[in-house]
Amino acid sequence: MADMTISFLFIIMILLAFFASQFTVSDTVPRAQYERLQEEKRNLEHQLERLKNIESEKLALETELKKVQKIVETPDLKVAEAVQQLKDQLEQLKRLQSAPDAPNQMEIYNNRVAETRRALLTNLKKEIDGEIPGVNVQVSANFDALQFSGDGLFDFGQDVPTQSGQSRMRRIAEILDRNLGCYSLGPRKTFSASCNPGYALIDALQVEGHTDGRGNDTLNMDLSARRASSIYSLMTQQKPDLVAFYNRNGQPVLSVSGFGKGRPIQSNDTEKGQDANRRIDLRFIMVVPSKEADIATIKRELGSQ
Repeated sequence: MADMTISFLFIIMILLAFFASQFTVSDTVPRAQYERLQEEKRNLEHQLERLKNIESEKLALETELKKVQKIVETPDLKVAEAVQQLKDQLEQLKRLQSAPDAPNQMEIYNNRVAETRRALLTNLKKEIDGEIPGVNVQVSANFDALQFSGDGLFDFGQDVPTQSGQSRMRRIAEILDRNLGCYSLGPRKTFSASCNPGYALIDALQVEGHTDGRGNDTLNMDLSARRASSIYSLMTQQKPDLVAFYNRNGQPVLSVSGFGKGRPIQSNDTEKGQDANRRIDLRFIMVVPSKEADIATIKRELGSQ
């Protein structure tokens, strides 16, 4: 029995010696190196997780970008206008940042419009004087209206012009017809910077009726409105396409109004003054932008084909 035990122990020793011969120092890893590798492993795992998060954020941003691009590319007029307004506002901010002391653009534009209207009315007066004998036409003191004063345009108490008055107003309609296209929108727009350097746009061309000082206010207000309507009808009969000159709202610029005896240009104490006050004014009311961004829109509307 003892021999068997000794033999078993001997076999165990041989096996231990065999395994010991197979084991080398190079197979062992120092603890510090092991811990460092573990730390690097954790860092790599953390970076991998961050990359996954970044990729997820990237996909989310790409999705939002596609939505924005789809909105911008949508052929919707309101969307296009909103985008253009945003661009105009950004351009305005850039200009303000780059030139904080620059002149007020609204003031510059309105001054140019006033100069353009003054030139338009002055040229219209020259054409009328040169083509229609016997017309007494003046540009108003504010350079905003042509005043056709007296010279037998209307007899006392009458809303239909005299024969000579009708003839003159028909020819005035022809002169207006060939000049309004440069300052209006619609199918008859003929804008060019040479005739309209200030990009002035007519909002309304009012045919205004006036009376002398005789009679009460109610009677004269009614009479002046009927005179304006009479001249409007006469001019549109002569040139029907006068109503095809439009403002920004798509409305004909030609309109009528009556002012009774409230705006005399001469004294009503004489027959000559009364005759002058029985008149028609053609008042040019121009578009006044409410904000600076409107200026670019007006120029774009006038310049577009």
